[in-house]
Amino acid sequence: MATGAARATFVVGIPDARTRSIWLTQLVLAATVLSTALLVMVLEPALFGRWSFLLGVILVVVLTLATLALPWARLSAAAVLAIPFADALAIGLMSSGTELRLGFLWGIPVMWVAMHFRATALAALLAVIGVILLVDSALSAGAVAALRGFVVLLTLTFIGITAHIALRRTRSLRRLLRRQAGRLTATFTRRADQERRTTEILNGIDTGIARLSADGAVLAVNDAYSRLYGLDPLDPTLPARSIEYTGLRGMPVPLPERPFTRAARGETFTDASVWLFTAEGEWRALSVTAKRLAARGDEESSILLLVHDVTALTYAQRERERFTAMASHELKHPLTVMIGNAELALDLDDLTPRTRERFETIIGASERMLKMTESLVSTSRRGFSGRDEVDDIDLRQILMESVASFRPTAAAAGVQIDVQADQALPITADGFRLRQVVDNVVSNAIKYTPRDGRVQIVGAVDDGAVVLSVADTGIGIAAEDLPNILTPYFRTAEAKKKSGGSGLGLGISNDIVTAHGGTLSIDSDVGVGTRVDVRFPLARTEHPHPHPDHAAGGSA
Repeated sequence: MATGAARATFVVGIPDARTRSIWLTQLVLAATVLSTALLVMVLEPALFGRWSFLLGVILVVVLTLATLALPWARLSAAAVLAIPFADALAIGLMSSGTELRLGFLWGIPVMWVAMHFRATALAALLAVIGVILLVDSALSAGAVAALRGFVVLLTLTFIGITAHIALRRTRSLRRLLRRQAGRLTATFTRRADQERRTTEILNGIDTGIARLSADGAVLAVNDAYSRLYGLDPLDPTLPARSIEYTGLRGMPVPLPERPFTRAARGETFTDASVWLFTAEGEWRALSVTAKRLAARGDEESSILLLVHDVTALTYAQRERERFTAMASHELKHPLTVMIGNAELALDLDDLTPRTRERFETIIGASERMLKMTESLVSTSRRGFSGRDEVDDIDLRQILMESVASFRPTAAAAGVQIDVQADQALPITADGFRLRQVVDNVVSNAIKYTPRDGRVQIVGAVDDGAVVLSVADTGIGIAAEDLPNILTPYFRTAEAKKKSGGSGLGLGISNDIVTAHGGTLSIDSDVGVGTRVDVRFPLARTEHPHPHPDHAAGGSA
């Protein structure tokens, strides 16, 4: 058996803005009319004996009750317009034939129509009021009643027009503000997206980035910076857990000399080197740069701190120096032995001139090789400058000496060498480095040219530059390999089959040529041959005269 019955639940919905506006306007009119009726009941009760006054009050009350009961959200604008017109008629009944000046009550429906409907509806309402005033004036004899009716109608017309114009302007302003708000919202959203995208990009790179204000306060840091220095991602202003040192297992960097402190003071610097011992117990070599960002708009100037982790590069540099030093040390002994034995062989009296010439060539090449190994360590430590000892030299002389040293090798390989260098080739350069370039280019041409092939070498002065061209009829270089041919350690598949090598020669030669202000270009076809063009700026001093031994030019 049920212990109770479910009660019916009535849910009263919240009225929309349109319904609330209708209710408010009608309730204001009803309150005003009822307040007036109460005063009339106290002061002039005889007015309730007039049917028109009583009917007008009752009509206003009935209209108010109907306004509160009708579902305005589902009714058309024409239905809403009926209420102020009926109110105008009720007010006309209340004020008809009385001494009371109740015409001010028409201001409420006039304002209602003026603020919520078109000008045609306002004109129609004013016309209805005008007819009511005209009838009332006709029933009341005298010019004063007619004048009073005209003044009331004129006043209501002014109030209606003013309210209508003011409302139109208000609506226009509201639409403008809505559009501006939409644009501001879109701009804010776009800027927020840009800031979020920028943050994602900054957090996605390996370089640590910190932005400091002019007074040294931390404005922003990316994830890489937080990881390196062990910062709290929620509060990067807390002390870092990583410690900076002057060197690997050295002394801690004093606080005033730390990159962050220097940047906070407003200093700018480039590639400041420190070693960082991280919170995970790892050593990191850092290169830190501080740059100033100019002020823009409302933002003040700030300092951008860039932290590059160069640990791998530092260890690679040290390993290269160690390897270079070891290779240099290991090469010195056999070269010294070769030079010593060749010099002892030259002391023999029964050597033929041809044999003696070959031993002298061996000594010369070995001495150059020994000098090259001695410079390996210093070159690897500071990088190639290319112009250690420059002088005004004749590239033609270097070319002839290089070709002479490679002629026995070319003859053994069945390769013909032709040289055309009829004039001096004056340049300002390091002769030792230039010999490296010429030797490398010529030896490559001989090495990769099959038997019965040919190497054509041309040296000339062209358009203010010294041009050395070495063309061979060798195996050539594929088009897809040509862009990588100057890359260190790169060798084509055909080159690996043809002979051994490290793939460093052309890259080193290109560095030397570039350091002298020149260019090295390569053009090649597979199975046809390769052409290497080297251009150097012409020496500005007076051209040196050709060596007497080579004045005739022609083939070397």
